[in-house]
Amino acid sequence: ADGKTLTGAAQEAAVGTLVHRCLELIVRQGLAAWPTERLPTLADGWRRWLRAQGLDVAQAEAGCAEALAALHTTLGSETGRWLLADHPGGGAEQAWASCDGDVTVNHVIDRIFIADGVRWIVDYKSVRISSEELTTRAETFRPQLERYAALFSGDPLPLKLAVWFPLQGRLVELS
Repeated sequence: ADGKTLTGAAQEAAVGTLVHRCLELIVRQGLAAWPTERLPTLADGWRRWLRAQGLDVAQAEAGCAEALAALHTTLGSETGRWLLADHPGGGAEQAWASCDGDVTVNHVIDRIFIADGVRWIVDYKSVRISSEELTTRAETFRPQLERYAALFSGDPLPLKLAVWFPLQGRLVELS
């Protein structure tokens, strides 16, 4: 790199991308392939990847620690494991398209599955905020989740929209 460090927002985005990718891999490969003991063995590769995204050494180290914490929290929680488990109609980072007049709009849904007769649409947000702020922050993503829900307007299954905060290990449902 050229010696410049990325802003906090760019660092948060890079870490969020890394966490998203790992959550996608967990869904695709299965929970059994991702015991928490495996996580530290991945850290060197994550640091290299974060450096390649433009983070300096200290930022890459902090970002790697944050990704490790998010994945430990997710894999260590009953809700996190349920979210990533194999479910009917399940997918991770699924690409969908809709038409808005003559314009095709692309959507990527972080996590979608059916559990107990309900279709879940879940967005992941790796944000550094307190647990008290999560419900308020989740509401800011309602328009995005409602756009995803509109893709299933003809589906007879009820829908649940939620945001998973991997750093805090919390699933916030939007009613």
